[in-house]
Amino acid sequence: MTILTCLGDSITDCDHCFSRDSLGNGYVKILSDRFERDDSDYQVRNYGTDGFTINRLLQRIQGDSDFTSDIITILIGINDIGLIINTDRTPFQQRNMLVSFYKCYADLITILTKSNSRIILMEPFLFPWPACYRTWLPFRQKISQMIHQLSEQFQIPYLTLHEELNEKARRYGYSEITTDGIHLTEQGQKFLADRLYKLICGYSPY
Repeated sequence: MTILTCLGDSITDCDHCFSRDSLGNGYVKILSDRFERDDSDYQVRNYGTDGFTINRLLQRIQGDSDFTSDIITILIGINDIGLIINTDRTPFQQRNMLVSFYKCYADLITILTKSNSRIILMEPFLFPWPACYRTWLPFRQKISQMIHQLSEQFQIPYLTLHEELNEKARRYGYSEITTDGIHLTEQGQKFLADRLYKLICGYSPY
């Protein structure tokens, strides 16, 4: 059996602690159901936590000496952007927060690769709807570039999502893809799950 663990924030969490199977109602649950329909020998685990930043995620993994998984997906970054934007930081402090984000993410990958886990990095996404999130977009782009750089440095897959999800939103209407500019509707979650499923199926854990 291949263990697939999804790390992240509320976009991954999707109330998984309140669901009977501990998978939530988002892309993690959709992935698990799809593997089950395909008779694939995968055990999917939801390790998303509402409100998590990269530092909180790093602390959780550092504190879990028993954590093991064959494949790990990571979707994190939006709460970090929220802290950068909404805490009255100076430009100098904002730059330092970006540097800290990069370092914490690199430390997280380093820890996870020591257990020979296969890792997939997922791009944080954001929508310019409502308009208040437009000021977040430059920082989202910077964080996205950092994660892409880490994927090249560690030679691990990087799943782009921002442009693809925004294209879907422009085509079908933002309210069809996102509930609030950050989180996804059922249709948005299905799109994310489909993108991830295709990558995992072409990404053998052995």
